[in-house]
Amino acid sequence: MNIRLQKFMADCGIASRRKCEELITQGQVRVNGEIKTTLPILINPDSDQITVGEQLLEPIKQETHAYYLLHKPKGVLVTNHDPADRKTVGELMTGITERVFPVGRLDMDARGLLMMTNDGELAHRLTHPRYGVEKTYVVRVDGRMGADAIERLRKGVWLGPEQGTGPGVKSEGFRLRLLARDRHDTVLEVRLVERKNREIRRVLARTGHKVRDLFRVAMAEKITLKGLEPGQFRRLTEQEVAWLRKATSADFHEQKRAATQAWFENKEMAKERRRIAAEAGQRRTTPGRPAVSRAPTGLNRPLDGAGRRPTQSPRPPARSFVPGGARRMAHGKFGRDSRNFGRHNPKPRR
Repeated sequence: MNIRLQKFMADCGIASRRKCEELITQGQVRVNGEIKTTLPILINPDSDQITVGEQLLEPIKQETHAYYLLHKPKGVLVTNHDPADRKTVGELMTGITERVFPVGRLDMDARGLLMMTNDGELAHRLTHPRYGVEKTYVVRVDGRMGADAIERLRKGVWLGPEQGTGPGVKSEGFRLRLLARDRHDTVLEVRLVERKNREIRRVLARTGHKVRDLFRVAMAEKITLKGLEPGQFRRLTEQEVAWLRKATSADFHEQKRAATQAWFENKEMAKERRRIAAEAGQRRTTPGRPAVSRAPTGLNRPLDGAGRRPTQSPRPPARSFVPGGARRMAHGKFGRDSRNFGRHNPKPRR
């Protein structure tokens, strides 16, 4: 079966796919003794001879796919090898026999969830924006962030080019939720599809709020760090791997979008039915129960013989005024009787 040349080189342990592409375009790779510098290049590992410099590459026996979840602490570089001899995530993966690499990127001064695997196809699907896999972060920033700044982030912020040249880009796809806020800092939950380098920090800096702590807590909604301390890792379960494959499938997001649209339409139709029922004066009934009829009240009551509309409850009869009643009440039924004390007890005359 034909595969891409850079993928074959990466599987043989030469370098990452991007670095292998640079080696190819620089003319350091030969395919059956011929230098090829124009990508894409498809080869057959079983029949073609691939040479990098003076080294002849041989196909490495396919390893069993391994999937690990790592709780990356701060100050650790997301790579397996660092020329500056800084601490890397590869050094944290002790006691495993598979050759795994990190999926995606996470800043050196950030912490949280990081997936390690040797499945290149799944890693590509988890990081490519086309497949729309969301990552969830808890971000603490300096200062009290107002509602206008949060709404600005939801609408999108224009960012300049990373290297200082080229057109600017607009951050899109931010889903924000305010978790806590006081005079000194603000805590946000940020969900986004990873697209650009240090995107969260750059976007929040545009609103005047510096990021103090960036913590990735989940990936694809269901993969979390529950039970892992900083520096620890665990193997993903079969159910979790199956969910990741489903979440990165081609039709998953289309089905999810269609389900969301159907839910919204059903909600609007239910609101319309309630409005029509209210206008018709009908009471909404619970499914499986008979409708309960109401006695006419208020303006719905019929007119009596005198052409008047009776009230819902008859008024109590009016009390007749009796001259000197207050004097008799003071010494009579409502006087000093303790059973009726407090209702009407004027001071008796002497």
